[in-house]
Amino acid sequence: MQAVILVGGQGTRLRPITYDVPKALVPLRNRPFMGYMLDFLKGGGLTGAVLSLGYLPTPIQDYLAGFDLDGFAVDYAVESRALGTAGGIKNASRYIEGDGPVVAVNGDVLSGLDLRNLIEQHQSTDALATLTLTSVEDPTAYGLVEVDHDMMVHRFIEKPAADEVTTNLVNAGIYVLEPEVLEMIPPGREVSIEREIFPELQARGRLRAYVSSSYWRDIGTPRSYLAASHDVLSGAVGAPREGFEYCEVNHSVRKGKNVKLLPPVSVAAGCEIESHATIGGRSALGPGCRVGEGAVVEGSILLEGAEVEAGAIVRGSIIGKHARVSEDVIVRGLSVLGAGCVVGEGNLLDQGIRINPGVVLPPRSLRF
Repeated sequence: MQAVILVGGQGTRLRPITYDVPKALVPLRNRPFMGYMLDFLKGGGLTGAVLSLGYLPTPIQDYLAGFDLDGFAVDYAVESRALGTAGGIKNASRYIEGDGPVVAVNGDVLSGLDLRNLIEQHQSTDALATLTLTSVEDPTAYGLVEVDHDMMVHRFIEKPAADEVTTNLVNAGIYVLEPEVLEMIPPGREVSIEREIFPELQARGRLRAYVSSSYWRDIGTPRSYLAASHDVLSGAVGAPREGFEYCEVNHSVRKGKNVKLLPPVSVAAGCEIESHATIGGRSALGPGCRVGEGAVVEGSILLEGAEVEAGAIVRGSIIGKHARVSEDVIVRGLSVLGAGCVVGEGNLLDQGIRINPGVVLPPRSLRF
């Protein structure tokens, strides 16, 4: 059985990080997200996947060209224009071999789901499609899915008001689809599987649900991406528990005197951490990052080549490739700095910098 991975979107909710890095390659514990996705599919017994690509396809293909697939087959279906979720699946279907069901998965879902069990449950019914559901704390932020006692999908509710909430189950973005579903999708145009195909299947009584209590997170926003990073660093998902290291520091990392590393942390090759700096728990430093003397990085992601200069503090934020936080600047409150931007020098509106409420930028660091 094969999968279709939907990775054609522009990752607009994760900008400015995704201006130059496709969402499928944002790192978790210094490993591109796509690596976790392929492990998930391989662990479910699948033999291969077709990637439905659109935005920034080349970096994804280059990464997988050097990835040890261990017999897992990968093909690419590149969209010339946006085709939507169902359209992307249809476009990729020409690479699907055999006449059995297909697994389709959104390319920004980090999951601990037992994929084998989902497939078995689907095959034990007469459903044309089975969609995975998961529960959320705030149902008003999502479109909801009502099911009956037989796990038949009863209806869809688009982002209800508080007094309209009847369930806390949401679409988890993992599906098993029979070939008949692929035939329902018109070719060559944008089609939404959630808004056009699933409602039709529901009306025909051929759409079932699989409710999972396993780990699940959509990494498509800064808040959820940072939370996913914390979870992977702590071993909650994405790594076998046996031999798991809470403090993963590459042997090439240069450390000054009295550096504090508070696990879980991951520090990649070529990093430099100067004396008296602190790398607090749940932080990941990408290749070639530099943390200056006495600086503090806590609960944050520093992408490749990012710099935090002496005395600066970064808490709960994402610092883009080769971005720089100047001396004594404080960055906090889920801030996201785009690639190459500088906080503390020059124009703060330059190169995609994003500052959210709660960020403290000392006045002496602002020069316009």
